[in-house]
Amino acid sequence: MKRGKTGDNVTALASGKTIHVAILGGSGYGAGELLRLFTQHTAARVVSVTTSSSAGEPVATVHPHLRGFYDGLKLTEAIDWSALLAGDEAAVISARPHGASGHAIETVLRDAERRGAAERLRLIDLSGDFRLTHAAQHARHYPQSPLHADRRHGFVYGQPELFPEQVVAARRIANPGCLATASILAAAPLVKLGIEGGLAIDAKTGSSGSGRQLKETTHHPTRHSDFRAYRPLAHQHEPEILQALGDPGGQQLAVSFVAQSMDLVRGIFATVHATLREPSDAKALRRHFESFYAGRPFVRFVDESPTLQEVVGTNFADLAVACRGRQVIALCAIDNLVKGMAGTAVQNLNLMCGLPETTGLWTPSLRPL
Repeated sequence: MKRGKTGDNVTALASGKTIHVAILGGSGYGAGELLRLFTQHTAARVVSVTTSSSAGEPVATVHPHLRGFYDGLKLTEAIDWSALLAGDEAAVISARPHGASGHAIETVLRDAERRGAAERLRLIDLSGDFRLTHAAQHARHYPQSPLHADRRHGFVYGQPELFPEQVVAARRIANPGCLATASILAAAPLVKLGIEGGLAIDAKTGSSGSGRQLKETTHHPTRHSDFRAYRPLAHQHEPEILQALGDPGGQQLAVSFVAQSMDLVRGIFATVHATLREPSDAKALRRHFESFYAGRPFVRFVDESPTLQEVVGTNFADLAVACRGRQVIALCAIDNLVKGMAGTAVQNLNLMCGLPETTGLWTPSLRPL
């Protein structure tokens, strides 16, 4: 495949379908990962990248690792609608922060409606602004984001391993959170099998999950050679996990969730502790997990423990399970910027547009030699 300028490396699929993509919030890590992944996509072309901080600058000014891939594309303050609507499919992916993303999406949808393009437009939000269905939970965990009640009902929670049919039928997607993704993938098969009591989850994450803007907790001298927990029993991903597991109010399934900061840049490692209703063994549980995720190409199983090095830079989720009688531990490793964010967004877009979900994503890890 010949790589062209301005990200125009499109080799149309047999259907000839092309997807034109606009990215909102183009200066952050999420946008950088989206742009990187789309360089290898055979049907999608990024035609517009917006940001208020670097408008008028080439994409590579903000994302220097993309030199030579988007040479003709500059950052702008507003979407280039003529370019976006010139494709067979039009998609907007918002990589703006919690709170800001909902407002930006409201503007996009109003603009699309004025252009008569609302029904054509596919929209994926990487923030938490539309993830939670319960208004009270949203107000508690995302106080910086208005409810957007008239828009919220149109968003589908885009966890493609659990809800692929809903994603295929959706026009608007609320992309899962990174810590939630790893936790849900480890926990969902256990909940289906049947557990007693609740789930105890600890999820360790790298510093890039907090975004590109400098913060005290992600500043390297502060984080280096240190380890800490944050928001224990109060993290915004806890109600998201419960919602995905079928108990949004937490009435039947108790979850205690602790996020922890690692001295790493990329990666999430989630450990889920549970008690089964009936005794089992590791082999039987492994068969159950494999059956649960049959046909889901990005879930892989390992015999011992997953490692972050095997998933960094990829859209894979590596899982393992250990059992002793009724006591069970499920482990999941992902890249927070790919499977935890941008990769799942591309996977969702593929499903929404009728493409193989692996399109542009079937790559090995960046594991060092």
